Amino acid sequence: MTNRPTIESHDPATGEVIWTGQGSTVQDVGDAVASARSALDSWSNTPLTDRAAVAQRFADRLRERKPQLAEIISRETGKPRWESATEVDSMIAKVAISIRAMDERRRPAQTTTDGVTSATHYRPLGVVAVLGPFNFPGHLPNGHIVPALLAGNTVVFKPSELAPWTAEATLEAWHEAGLPSDVLHVFQGGRETGEALVNHREIAGVFFRLPMPTRMRSVLWARSSTLFTTRWPRRTSASSIESTKNGAGTK
Repeated sequence: MTNRPTIESHDPATGEVIWTGQGSTVQDVGDAVASARSALDSWSNTPLTDRAAVAQRFADRLRERKPQLAEIISRETGKPRWESATEVDSMIAKVAISIRAMDERRRPAQTTTDGVTSATHYRPLGVVAVLGPFNFPGHLPNGHIVPALLAGNTVVFKPSELAPWTAEATLEAWHEAGLPSDVLHVFQGGRETGEALVNHREIAGVFFRLPMPTRMRSVLWARSSTLFTTRWPRRTSASSIESTKNGAGTK
């Protein structure tokens, strides 16, 4: 039997253990990716209206749970409760924003000019990884997960090991909203599990926020053609960002 580590979340103000759960092994990462891959065809073929309905129910669950989730974020990060409450509001708002963006930007199009027909269709990347940060453990990964699911991807999410409780509470809200369990996986762990996820050959894209630790950054750069980031250190130019996203960056 595989020995799984225990993951604890600590209140940064007091050091008190506020949540305890089971960590994941490298084998668990592979199992989660395989499970997400098996769910991909079914989820990607689900009509967008049905995927959007699940996301809207998720927003409803967050709205109902706002006091509890804000308390969890506050205790894990040390933020004041009013700020944690605004983070939950941002998570809720992201759903409507993402649904509107899908309608405005991802609508299939077809034009005919001089007898030549051009058509644009969209397809999901596949199984994607999301790496969550500590400072906004709900809002920032949610900003990747919601649009990824709406686009028909399946997701494997590794939250910060400093904020595991927020991720588990968010996953519970998704399940209550009717999201199939194999479509979104959350696994808890440290750097080794994150590296195993990023390096897995079935991962079609990695969504994350910068800056991040140097060693993990070097692992990410090795697959620069499938990186999607929401922030960059100030000294990096916009042209460098675009080059990296297009696979032309320095590895």
